[in-house]
Amino acid sequence: MRFKYKLKEKSPFEIEDLSFKIVENSIYALTGNNGAGKTTLLRLLVGLLKLDSGEIKIFGKTLTRNKEGLWKIRQQIGFLFQNPDDQLFAPTIEEDVGFAARNLKLSDSEVRERVEWALNAVNLFEFKNKSPFNLSWGQKKRAALAGLLVMKPKLLILDEPFANLDFKSICNHLKIIEELRTTEKMTILFTSHNLFFVEKWADKMLVLNNGHLLFEGLPEQGLKNSEVHALLGSYDEINDLIKKTRI
Repeated sequence: MRFKYKLKEKSPFEIEDLSFKIVENSIYALTGNNGAGKTTLLRLLVGLLKLDSGEIKIFGKTLTRNKEGLWKIRQQIGFLFQNPDDQLFAPTIEEDVGFAARNLKLSDSEVRERVEWALNAVNLFEFKNKSPFNLSWGQKKRAALAGLLVMKPKLLILDEPFANLDFKSICNHLKIIEELRTTEKMTILFTSHNLFFVEKWADKMLVLNNGHLLFEGLPEQGLKNSEVHALLGSYDEINDLIKKTRI
């Protein structure tokens, strides 16, 4: 695939000659430094941006940006934005979560069943009549996730899912997502700068550098790769630095 756009007062940014596959029912970590192209790549995968050349295949079918093609793909992919405020819009959580289900042209009873299931899955059913804008950041993340789950997607794309969350909220999110992956057989692609999650949670890691794929493979191999290490560093370096300052 190839994609290019101009940044204000900077040279053009490109994603070029990028090719990779994601195995179903696996967890993939997409990482790289700021500006590497991670969020841009995610937006390409769900058709929010248009490729200049090449193709993207989702579940064996080529992604097209016509209305029908995008709708079919987006029924199978849930894209969680880094900022949940970019996804939440309805007066109540129940209405927000039910919006996607109603677009599937399901019966009223099935919409209610899916909304109840999704809200229970993220532990927000008791908040269903509250405004999403009066929630904490972690609760907003879960509400936005519930809005994706009602679609029963095969692939969850999570952009920095643990950013700005406290430790307890991170634990809750991991528990929810892991249970969904097991019971619903979902495939997960997530971005993160935190190498702990890349190493401990992902089955495979993808490392982007200036729009190019630097590494694809097992996290334990990638984190030992000299090019990856030079680009990303490691949390062991931070740990050693802290120890030195305490001596």
